[in-house]
Amino acid sequence: MLRPWHYSLVLDKEAAASIHQQLIEHFRGMIEGGAWLGGSALPSSRDIAQRLSINRKTVSRVYEELSALGLIYTEPKRGTFVTATARVKQPASALRDAESVAASLQRPQSDPYANSIHTLIQKTSLHHIRRAALHMHKLQTHDYDATGLFNLKHMLANLLAHEKRFLVSPDHIACGSWLALQNAVIHSINPDDGLLLVDHNISASLITLLQKQGIHVIQLAETAGNQAATFAEQIEKYCINYPVAALWCDTSALFSSENYVTDQALLAQKLADYRLLLIDDQRSSFPLSQESPPPLASKYARSLMIGSLYGDFCDAFNLCYVASNENLSSAFLDALNTQHQQSSLLNMLAQSELIKRGEYKKLLTGIHRFLQSA
Repeated sequence: MLRPWHYSLVLDKEAAASIHQQLIEHFRGMIEGGAWLGGSALPSSRDIAQRLSINRKTVSRVYEELSALGLIYTEPKRGTFVTATARVKQPASALRDAESVAASLQRPQSDPYANSIHTLIQKTSLHHIRRAALHMHKLQTHDYDATGLFNLKHMLANLLAHEKRFLVSPDHIACGSWLALQNAVIHSINPDDGLLLVDHNISASLITLLQKQGIHVIQLAETAGNQAATFAEQIEKYCINYPVAALWCDTSALFSSENYVTDQALLAQKLADYRLLLIDDQRSSFPLSQESPPPLASKYARSLMIGSLYGDFCDAFNLCYVASNENLSSAFLDALNTQHQQSSLLNMLAQSELIKRGEYKKLLTGIHRFLQSA
């Protein structure tokens, strides 16, 4: 049986952090990042000590601390396993910070069957694909860049072209966890350029993160009736009275299937009149849905479209992406590169393998059928 830790667990004995600290951080990162699922078996302290040529007591002490944090548990004569609902015990201040970050990641569950869908996805081959990807690439940087990210960007470009009618260059696509992409998008916004308009669906926690970066935010009121026209009027009102640089919203909620061509042209013209950057956050949309119109980003050049491979239906294995008609800014790429961790890289490799093997569309088809039958 493949053992992912054999390939991903590497110590730097010259680092300032102790071996004990490195082990703690590695295990916490893999578990909390979702790379190791609840119920996964972990190696014995003897196996780790022999592989890394370290004292077994150090590993035992690490396991004791992880157990105290509720991340792992041990069953006599069976072994050590990842806790299904692992929660880290933290000081009050750290807990508040963690809750703030968690709140920024939360998106409203649009369907009452989301938990069942989560279970459905867990029963698929994704966990095994992760192991296969890890075994094949061994998380070497050059292997990852040459095969994993390269393939994933090209496959995402093909999916967007065929399913969303959005022609975008693979070089203009960035992949990663929502937290990493969110921070990268925030850092790419220059507060000196002007205000940021956000729609009423943007969470309070995301607005707080934007404000912490010195970005002045104005939240637009909820629209009714002809939503695209009313939305465009709000944009114009603020652009006349204030210096506005960008708009962050989900445009898919503004356009009806009957009038989407006219509505998109209206909003695109309004954005072009004031030279606004559009950040089109479509993570909540069901992926590859033929019922939804092409994104506004396909018609408006100064845009970043944020999408999700699984929509709202699976946060554990989810992968987000940003697609743009223009080159991604150096500020965005620099911020994104500092955010990536091993668990994010492994998740992207796994998604690449799923798409390459034709499993991804089968998985989405299964979710869609489940929703129709529920």
